[in-house]
Amino acid sequence: MKKAGILALLLILVISSCKNTKPETTVTESSRWSFDTLHIEKKIYMDNDSTKSALTLTLEFDYPSKFDNDTILKAVQEHFVSYFTEDEDGTYRGLDPVAGFNAFVDNNVAESIKLGKAAEGSEIDFSEYYKTVKTTVTDTTAVTITGRTEVTQYSGGAHDSHYVDYFTVDLRNGKLLELDELLNGDDASKQLLVLIKEVLNTTKNANGDPLSLFDPTTITPSPNFYFAKQGIVFVYNTYEIAPHSDGLIEVTIPYAKIKALVAGPYQELIAQKTKTE
Repeated sequence: MKKAGILALLLILVISSCKNTKPETTVTESSRWSFDTLHIEKKIYMDNDSTKSALTLTLEFDYPSKFDNDTILKAVQEHFVSYFTEDEDGTYRGLDPVAGFNAFVDNNVAESIKLGKAAEGSEIDFSEYYKTVKTTVTDTTAVTITGRTEVTQYSGGAHDSHYVDYFTVDLRNGKLLELDELLNGDDASKQLLVLIKEVLNTTKNANGDPLSLFDPTTITPSPNFYFAKQGIVFVYNTYEIAPHSDGLIEVTIPYAKIKALVAGPYQELIAQKTKTE
């Protein structure tokens, strides 16, 4: 495909498919928060020929668009962009949500075109290929906001790739809440691991069978976690501690058990989550 053709395809995709829609967050807007969504769903055809098979690209980005502190809002948005784009090398650093989304669209379209060219002339059915990335706002408290990015992709092979990343931002400083900051020291981490393994030992997979853990001795508390009504949930994606057949594994540690392990600055968060109406 000539460069002009690629640029034309990119232009068509951005103009016809990028749009603002109602956010599909699980959080309601308030006087403190407003949210917005950017969305694209597009068939990417081999050689830009609609008579040929096409990969389906779906990107949806829910993000906070208003907060009562502009400085913190900017920091929060940067974290949302980073997790939506899986930005490990800083490619999207400093971009606002719209610019980050558009750049991510461009890069994914280019990657899809390259994948289609590689598949051309083979036995591969390009129409079976797809990539879906979705980031949503899942929770807000007086001191935190939590997001969730889910990626599902198939580009050949026996299985698709599916994983979920949760991230929480401390609204008091605009920084990501890391596990080592949440816990009250190394001893707390060791005690948490004991609790996690107790749950894993009794957890069943979707078929009702015990988990086929790779090596229980190598398991550590997952840095991928979120705050639910019942407790803190630690997420292990496919292949992290068990085979594909066991799927995504979530371990919930009740607040009553984990409260003593949480560092002082986040006891307020635990108190909010356990407050009775």
